[in-house]
Amino acid sequence: MADKTQSTMRGDFDFKVPSVIPSFVQGNDAEAVYKEVSRVIKDVWFDSETRTMQGSSTFLAARVDSIVRGLNKGIRVATLQDLSCPEVMGLVRYRHYSDTPAVVLRTSEDEDYEQNDSLIKQLVPLVEAKLGRLELPVLITGFDVVPSKSEEGRLDIVARDDFSALHDERLGDRYSARTFSALDENGLPNFNLNGERGWSARQSGLSGVFLNEYCNLNSKYGGDNLAGADRKGRIILVMDAVLCD
Repeated sequence: MADKTQSTMRGDFDFKVPSVIPSFVQGNDAEAVYKEVSRVIKDVWFDSETRTMQGSSTFLAARVDSIVRGLNKGIRVATLQDLSCPEVMGLVRYRHYSDTPAVVLRTSEDEDYEQNDSLIKQLVPLVEAKLGRLELPVLITGFDVVPSKSEEGRLDIVARDDFSALHDERLGDRYSARTFSALDENGLPNFNLNGERGWSARQSGLSGVFLNEYCNLNSKYGGDNLAGADRKGRIILVMDAVLCD
């Protein structure tokens, strides 16, 4: 009887398949990435014992993202949507924080970080060209950073071919401190009163977005924090998981 039952089985179970396969910038190619990004970003470190790049910031995430996408291996730095995948949150929880290569522009001048104003001036015409007009707040992706030609020691933002600007009211500060459990198709939180995770935002200017050690999303910091990091941070690389038939 057991043999007859087993013969009808096909191994068809509801396995929980990961949506992405994540990794720190760790392994054989990690040092090469570190050497390349350290030419532009100062706050980044390499642990030769574990072959792991340490540090995370908005600009570091953007620079690494451009490098790994250029390999044409299907690798990217974790997007806003990727940061909410269980596999990614598991790498961060209670140990690290991780930035995504994205910025949020909320106003055309930054009340808190004057040094952001030059970056905003770079971004506004790019957003206007993409959307047809300036609509704020807006989530901006698909950019790289290069040493500034006008300000020594600063970085400029340059658009890549995949530059994108997404206007959404949920990026505004009035949604700060709200909770969520799920995301929409753009990786933005669907807020609800009983959400398991939190969202933080500021009122003005330009901010990055990062996943903190409690797996909340934070978009409150700008200025030097866009390029600044500490050793607790980790840039996370992802590849889409592929199902085998």
